[in-house]
Amino acid sequence: MPARTRDLTEGAIGPTLLLFALPILGANVLQSLNGSINAFWIGRFLGEAALAAITNANNVLFFLLGAVFGLGMAATILVAQAVGRRDPAGARRVIGTAATFFVGLSLVVALGGLPLSRLLLQWMGTPAAALPHADGYLRVIFLAVPFLYMFTFITAVLRGAGDSRTPFRFLMLVVLLDMVLVPALAMAYYRFGRWRQATMLPPVEEPSIPADIPAQPPAPVATPAPQPENA
Repeated sequence: MPARTRDLTEGAIGPTLLLFALPILGANVLQSLNGSINAFWIGRFLGEAALAAITNANNVLFFLLGAVFGLGMAATILVAQAVGRRDPAGARRVIGTAATFFVGLSLVVALGGLPLSRLLLQWMGTPAAALPHADGYLRVIFLAVPFLYMFTFITAVLRGAGDSRTPFRFLMLVVLLDMVLVPALAMAYYRFGRWRQATMLPPVEEPSIPADIPAQPPAPVATPAPQPENA
């Protein structure tokens, strides 16, 4: 049975807007809480370099999502206007145009960001110890940009139609999975690293002769004395 969509054009304005805004506020709280919990587990199991890596890479992620947030808000407004004036054809035109734009933009960002990820991090002054980890993490982010932008687009369309609860449910599911998988994978990586260090044999070093000890000359070889000839 499809979920009921609240009609924002009917009823009292205050309670209607409050019920519509609560899931949006809850989504922001969940995202902030999820980021803090992930930082705690990564810093505990993977160390300072890994924490610095995800912090620098997440700055690029926040920029990418913030840049497209205004476009998503515009799509929300246009869809809401079409739904409010009972114009389903206009709403479909807005959704189709927005979907094409979001898909095209996400592909451009992903394909352009993959070869430039390391250069971006160097421009940001990422520490050398964290640069390899940050580069790998940022490449994964660029690969996920099409999915992130499509989630932003679908969220904008649903909110424009008056449904702010469905995006909140999906986000809550994602956050719960993230809160379980991140510490589990971080702990597994940490224990694998400890096991690998414990099972590796130390390298065999050849003995070296100190430079201040002179080399001993070879011992002389004794030669036998000549025997006298018998007359």
